[in-house]
Amino acid sequence: MREKEFHAQGAELTLLDCFSFPLRTPEARRDVLVGALLLLTTLPGWILNLGHRLEVVYRIFHDEPPYFRGFKPVLFVFKRGLTAWFAIAIYLTPSALCAFAAWLLWPGPWAMTLVCVAVAAFALAVFSLPGGMTFNAAFRDVSYLYRPDKAFRRALEGRTVYLKAWVIGGTAVLLSLLGLVVVGIGFLATSVWAWTVVGYAFSRALSLSTRGATHSSRSR
Repeated sequence: MREKEFHAQGAELTLLDCFSFPLRTPEARRDVLVGALLLLTTLPGWILNLGHRLEVVYRIFHDEPPYFRGFKPVLFVFKRGLTAWFAIAIYLTPSALCAFAAWLLWPGPWAMTLVCVAVAAFALAVFSLPGGMTFNAAFRDVSYLYRPDKAFRRALEGRTVYLKAWVIGGTAVLLSLLGLVVVGIGFLATSVWAWTVVGYAFSRALSLSTRGATHSSRSR
């Protein structure tokens, strides 16, 4: 996939395109249902779904359809998801530690300051994570996950299209709550659908370079 083509795709990011992506083919619908069943195993299933989304983004970037190929090889997909899960934990740890310290000190003079720091750290982590996660998915380069500065730079490069992906992804996550109406079980499927929408939206929004230029981008 050429860089100018990826830029054009990001510019044409639409709600309908993103929402329909996880349901567009029989393979996609199958993976959503399988992913929902895997969530019944709780954390292992969540990690497998995360690894599956990273692999889907990898195939999108490298233009290797079909993008949905199940969860095989399962150990590789699980490893991909586990690596990303650890990165998420690392990004959110500073915020969690500050919040915990504020709780311990409440209502002391430093408690409110720590609350503000916790909120700021959480916002920064959540803003940066899709940048690192998407480039890690495209290049299978963990440095985008474990170097928050690189993740933050990639997020900034997305500019207004990155924010548009946030709106689309956030809308999908909110809509997924409707699955709770179906005896709660429907939420498993709508959750997998929503987070697949999120991954697709950010993969389309970020200005990923061509494979030939990845070496220079990794060194930054």
